[in-house]
Amino acid sequence: MLKNITGPIGKLPNHFYPFFWQHGEDEETLETYVEKIHQSGMRAVCVESRPHPDFVGDKWWEDLAIIIRECEKRDMKIWLLDDSHFPTGFANGQIRDAFPALRKQYLSMRRFDVVGPMKKARIDASMLKGRPWSKERTDVIETLGVYMAKRTSNYTVEGDPIDPTSLVDITECYQENTIQLDLEKGSWSIFVVFSTHSGGEEATKDYLNPLVKEATQVLVDEVYEKHLKQVGDHFGKTITAFFSDEPRFGNQKGTESRIGNSDMVLPWRPDLEKELAFDPILLPLLWIPAEGAEKEVRYAYMDKVTTLYNENFTKVLADWCENKGVDYLGHNIEDNGAHARLGYGAGHFFRAQEAQHFSGIDVIGTQVVPGMPFHHDAFQTGGSDGEFYHFALAKLGASAAHLTAHKNGRAMCEAFGAYGWNEGLKTMKWITDHLLVRGINYLVPHAFSPKEFPDWDCPPHFYARGNNPQYRYMTHLTDYANRLMHILSDGSHRAPVAVAYPAEFEWAGEAMPVERPVRVLTEAQIDMDIVSFDHLKDALVIDNKLRILDETFEVLIIPYASYMPKAMMAILEKLKLDGLRIVFVDDLPENFDAPAKTGYEVSPLQELPKHLDDVRELKLAQPFREMVYYHYEKDGNDYWMFFNESISEEIDTTVYIPSYPGKNGYAFDAYHNQLKELEVSQEGIALKLAPYETLVWVFTDEQMPSTAGGPQKESERKPIKAEWKVSFAGALAYPSFESVTTLQNGIQALSDLKGYDRAAGTVAYETQLEVNDCGSIVGLDLGMVYEIAEVFVNGQRIGTKIAPPYVFDAKNSFREGKNTLRIEVTNTLGTSIRDPLSQYLLIEPFGMTAEINLINGLKV
Repeated sequence: MLKNITGPIGKLPNHFYPFFWQHGEDEETLETYVEKIHQSGMRAVCVESRPHPDFVGDKWWEDLAIIIRECEKRDMKIWLLDDSHFPTGFANGQIRDAFPALRKQYLSMRRFDVVGPMKKARIDASMLKGRPWSKERTDVIETLGVYMAKRTSNYTVEGDPIDPTSLVDITECYQENTIQLDLEKGSWSIFVVFSTHSGGEEATKDYLNPLVKEATQVLVDEVYEKHLKQVGDHFGKTITAFFSDEPRFGNQKGTESRIGNSDMVLPWRPDLEKELAFDPILLPLLWIPAEGAEKEVRYAYMDKVTTLYNENFTKVLADWCENKGVDYLGHNIEDNGAHARLGYGAGHFFRAQEAQHFSGIDVIGTQVVPGMPFHHDAFQTGGSDGEFYHFALAKLGASAAHLTAHKNGRAMCEAFGAYGWNEGLKTMKWITDHLLVRGINYLVPHAFSPKEFPDWDCPPHFYARGNNPQYRYMTHLTDYANRLMHILSDGSHRAPVAVAYPAEFEWAGEAMPVERPVRVLTEAQIDMDIVSFDHLKDALVIDNKLRILDETFEVLIIPYASYMPKAMMAILEKLKLDGLRIVFVDDLPENFDAPAKTGYEVSPLQELPKHLDDVRELKLAQPFREMVYYHYEKDGNDYWMFFNESISEEIDTTVYIPSYPGKNGYAFDAYHNQLKELEVSQEGIALKLAPYETLVWVFTDEQMPSTAGGPQKESERKPIKAEWKVSFAGALAYPSFESVTTLQNGIQALSDLKGYDRAAGTVAYETQLEVNDCGSIVGLDLGMVYEIAEVFVNGQRIGTKIAPPYVFDAKNSFREGKNTLRIEVTNTLGTSIRDPLSQYLLIEPFGMTAEINLINGLKV
């Protein structure tokens, strides 16, 4: 019901599951931290086992029992991280110690380039991937074959391509580490293809093989079953889920692990060559270009291993959880395009987590920074591809939730961690809005760490043993976000466009990243879901519209690909014949023949919004690229969330959206928990949003009383010219302030004053005002504040703002005559603690820097 959105926050479902790190702290500390988490407005915890010294040992069960007891006192829920080491897959060391044969296995290849003719030529293959300075021979589990092919050129050509028609199997020529054969005239390449445990990511060399069900079962036995035995009575009650953190193939370190890298080992399992849809003689094409023949081979390999990953890792864990009455969730590494690759990735975003009960992503380490939708410096190797993070990441997570029935629309994001102490609630609110307006509706804030302060492990930490001055304001973020996430759950997303997920295109050739079309559409206010070909394979076309579960799309967008695998081509051809409108970006794939090109549309990337103007849901009177919206239907009501992502420009426009005859329209301000009638006309609806600001429009059959003040017409602003007394309190001292100075000539940042350039805590500005027209004062505008502002008039708090706009409702707050105005501003610990992670965000001034204005107005 609509009335629930403005109800008491404690009665709304909780959507926060913050990481609660465990280091083996004492009982009192654990009790204190559960209480502090509860006080922050987060009514659950995600217990992070990684730093604990005795995972699934006696101390672990003792600590977990305390956490369960304290959570049950407060009706809080628990998710559990599912391994002792990061990332998931270590199985608490049991793969290394007891089941080494179930370690990750790889396919590797050694290439020998030779020239003939020569009879009875011999090649020393004893070292394979080893080099002359290597001390040991390459680890070989099994030699799958030895193959030979003619090089296509005696010039230097990228990849040193071969003629695929010349490939021959010469395995019989390989005996006792020597290859002996007769070479004909010409340039030849010989390939020894073998399986190995060596050559992958060093950090995860002792991790389970995700392609082998028995390997995942070790994790089940070592972690999941042991928790069932010890705390299973709480499953489905207090303990509601297990969480996997960034499991991966790990065949190479990094995000750039595209299939076709000649130096990269590939995920493998015994006898996998028998399951692949091509002859083993073509295995060298997984690394070597072969006049285009490699494209379908690489697609077939990636198609198989990404399917096996879901079946033998994700689904094993999800099925176990479902049978025991709990959910399974988590996220893989999506960074900088890794979601469609090997290495840090799991090859295919949707398949990697298909069996999970929630979709999952993470936003950490300055991946998403307000105002930076471009590549920028960050602590990750290679920096952050801001375009991917801003435009594709959250959409991937939300789309998986929308398009997978057993996820029930639940999209989770691990957020805020490893930004450094410079990150405060202002940035967290912007990131939260950025995620929610794209469809994320569960957050895992990173992190509450009970370790002695300061803990250098991926700050910020939200309480930090009382040292984080912003902790006392966290409920302003959590209450606000819980209201929005409650609205954006248990209903249906509405968008006119589906964008095809192009992982399969990248496997086979050059491909446009999905963020490119998503960005162009987002900045033109055309919303979408990202749809995988697995979804498209089973989708229906009804009345020329694409239908997947409860999602309906007018048009399907295909990002540019140089080559389209035949399986994808067949899916599109069927959808086209069923009547679906399909638009290719920039051009059709090169392998489309003339008959296959008919019936498709093509649009240049930058002209895509104009090409789709007939299907858009809304239109702005004045273009504004940083206005993002999200349309959601629930309980017969339509909700439209708007977010101004700009950090400096105001939105002041008219929005044209579908009419809702007979419906009542309301504007819901989730931060202030206020609802007021919406002025709707055929000329559109006025929308005014300051930077960082959100608003939800609601169209409903219900009639609701306004909870906001009556409409105001601003008449003038009066700058406050006064003497300001300045005082300061650190986090542990608050609310005991020490006098700093008196400002005679206007407001000044505390950080500008000598001795306070590294101060962290709360600065108070206080003055006396003589007022003789108190009835006309409707507001107070503080200008720019760094960063949390709490305002008191005559000792009464009139409001708190954790992010812009720093404009306060001051109606009926002032009285005739003398008034006391006090403004408390709280900054982040990044001012005083210059941790390494904080170098990637600006150190802001501390305090206020602009003229403060009283706003006078008249009711209209």
